[in-house]
Amino acid sequence: MKLLKLSLITLAIVSVAAAIWAACPIHPNPGIYQTTDGTINPGRVSEAWCTLPSPGVPGNTQNAMSWDGVNLGAQWKVWGMAIEPAGPQIVGQSMSGGTGWIAYSTNYLGGQFWLSKLHAWADGVNDLTGLVYNYNVYARVTYVGGVPVSVYSTAYFTGVFGDCPLCTLEYVISNVAQVWPPQGAGYPPLLCGAAGEYFDVCCIRASIYCPMAAEESTWGAIKSLYE
Repeated sequence: MKLLKLSLITLAIVSVAAAIWAACPIHPNPGIYQTTDGTINPGRVSEAWCTLPSPGVPGNTQNAMSWDGVNLGAQWKVWGMAIEPAGPQIVGQSMSGGTGWIAYSTNYLGGQFWLSKLHAWADGVNDLTGLVYNYNVYARVTYVGGVPVSVYSTAYFTGVFGDCPLCTLEYVISNVAQVWPPQGAGYPPLLCGAAGEYFDVCCIRASIYCPMAAEESTWGAIKSLYE
């Protein structure tokens, strides 16, 4: 009876795993990729002022690309995220006489991502693409005499792979530093309008999760109960 029960559990788990992978003709390799260990490149970002020539305006749209010191966008790209109608929300501040800092939390709508096939997360044959969800930027702006002099941000989003919607991407970009004064050479092109802001990106942590890994872990735990 014990062997029969184990066999039935095995069959059920194998069937679930097979169904998961059958739904994913192109699937990513699960894992954690970080700039700190060299498994993902840092990047550069442009944020286009699409309606009014000003930062923080709803509709302003980001375009982010990897940067290896020579090549722009060779390893990863994330683009098309537009500030939602509510705009930036103040979540903290310390100001006196126009000098100090203000922290903003800004949600963006839409967006897509692309990961190169020539990296550990892919099979060397197929690029990986998907849709961006829950894109948020926490930005701390420093002011002197009422004039912004620096911006440091942390961006976070989740995404779903187009060819394997059961696999997800959790992406965190910290230490996003605005380039002063604004410049466009060597940065991703603006996606709308004629002006915008530019940022340098470091300290990325990207986590790719697929249910198959969880199924394998679950099977190991269940199997141990019957050994």
